[in-house]
Amino acid sequence: MTRQWRRRIGAVAIATALLVLGPPATVTAAAGSTGGHHHGLRPAPVDQSGVARAALLAPHTAAPASRPNVPNELLSKTLFDDDARQPEPSISALCQSYLGQPNPYGPIAPNVDMINGDTVVQAGSQTGCQSAQNETTIATNPFNPLNLVAGTNDYRIFNTREGRNDGSGWAYTTFDGGKTWLNVQLPHLTFQTGATGALSDMDSAGDPAIAFGPHNTVYYANIAFSRLNLGSAITLSVSHNGGMTWDDPTIIALDGVDASGNPLDTPNFNDKEWVGADPLTGTVYVSWTQFNATESPILVRSSTDFGRTFAPAVQVSPDTTKFSGGITSFSSGSIPQVGNDGTLYIAYEASVCDTLNCDSPNDHDAVIVATSHNHGQTFKNTEVSLDFDFPPNEDVGRSTLTGLNFRINSFPQMAYDRLTGKLWVTWADDRNGQYDGFTSIKTNGDNFVVSSSDGKHWSTPTKVGTADDEVYGAIAAIGGRVALTSYTRHYDPTGINLDLAMWTGWGSGVGSAPIQRVTTASENPNVQFVGVGLLSGQILQGEFIGDYTAVAMGLDFKVHPCWTDFRGNPALNTPNQDAVTQSLSAF
Repeated sequence: MTRQWRRRIGAVAIATALLVLGPPATVTAAAGSTGGHHHGLRPAPVDQSGVARAALLAPHTAAPASRPNVPNELLSKTLFDDDARQPEPSISALCQSYLGQPNPYGPIAPNVDMINGDTVVQAGSQTGCQSAQNETTIATNPFNPLNLVAGTNDYRIFNTREGRNDGSGWAYTTFDGGKTWLNVQLPHLTFQTGATGALSDMDSAGDPAIAFGPHNTVYYANIAFSRLNLGSAITLSVSHNGGMTWDDPTIIALDGVDASGNPLDTPNFNDKEWVGADPLTGTVYVSWTQFNATESPILVRSSTDFGRTFAPAVQVSPDTTKFSGGITSFSSGSIPQVGNDGTLYIAYEASVCDTLNCDSPNDHDAVIVATSHNHGQTFKNTEVSLDFDFPPNEDVGRSTLTGLNFRINSFPQMAYDRLTGKLWVTWADDRNGQYDGFTSIKTNGDNFVVSSSDGKHWSTPTKVGTADDEVYGAIAAIGGRVALTSYTRHYDPTGINLDLAMWTGWGSGVGSAPIQRVTTASENPNVQFVGVGLLSGQILQGEFIGDYTAVAMGLDFKVHPCWTDFRGNPALNTPNQDAVTQSLSAF
């Protein structure tokens, strides 16, 4: 019997155990904006060997003296504050214009609104609107594909010390394959949800990430942070019954506050966490970015007792004290996955530089995958592909699509196929955008997909998408069947509206799969989160829709995309940001 067939039979045995036996006993980006990185020359993509990197000549935007000029500013800048700019009292979010009027959208079915018990915003630019839910995550119970748990940045609770609604941490749980959803508040995560000790200084929770372990264990990671002080924490909440109830959070990382919740000075901010788990042993890994005065390394902590205690933090990205060129610790957007043999893989985006000044013509951004064969004690980092960032919109202060105001990124998402043992990574970038020298004329975001059987050797990137913008892709894979979902402007190519779309195929054949429209109508993403242009001084609608979408697929080959939708629930309320899903066949 060959090793290849042994691996396949082993995977089938795992799948059989999961399904049959159950768990083991144990404005405008656009025209006129110039890139602060390598977009200008629009080099052709190269393979992971890195040939032709010299083509990535780029000017760099000025950075603070304490930090190098990394090609992508997102890799050296926290994102937490952008969704909560303090707008002038006279500013009105677009959602207010719909109040008292019929919802302009028709019924969303067969799409399913996951939100129950939503509230009305009590103060600020969205007063009178339904509260927002954005930045989605979703996971399928490996032992019961009808049990899924999802989460978002959920703003339904009013924070009295801020005087506004803010993120508070909610789980959405289903046991009927996504037809109906129970909304459950994560206890004691923030000030407004009764947190004590260090977390009592945290005003908001966000960056939701969910993974299943065995025995109906669900792990839910969040960032929790203070709007008034410097405090930031990475937390993990655990459910032991498939997402119906949750334990108090465990603090994985903490800076800027003491154990009693008193503010402290700190150079660190903890951000962009994710969680991955072994569905058989329950070992769980939480990775995140620690932004500090000089760099932004990826760190990880592990637990072998279902999240009760954690080993000390380990740096995943390279140690810059030994740097001699290559992958830096200017990094963010990490995603851990655990292989059938216990191997830990962590995908993220990083700057690749000749020196730590990151001021060489060869410097660029890349998708990286770190591999650990000793349960997260040490890592080997591999450059998977170039990552062509979206152009900055200087009026917004972040990268955006042409004609829109919500910030976007090129962070990767990663899936692990438990039947084939294959890794799949996707991200969206603007390598095919239209440029005049260094000036963006029109974005053309595309999804790209790569795969690997060992985390070291990777396929050439495959484009998945249309001639119109795609962004915020997510990926799932089982038994060789791959599903990719993302926002697209394909159905409104000359306008601002978005749809959620899906592509499915066998392996890399997903690249030639036809687009499938998931949303039943194109939607205006400008409905909530208004701000003022940094340069124009004009009102900018729709500055924040979250930093990612999600998709999950179980052993029943049902695909469950989960996205920030902008229609609200037309039968009940006016347009607002809601978490929406649908159960779809992978075939």
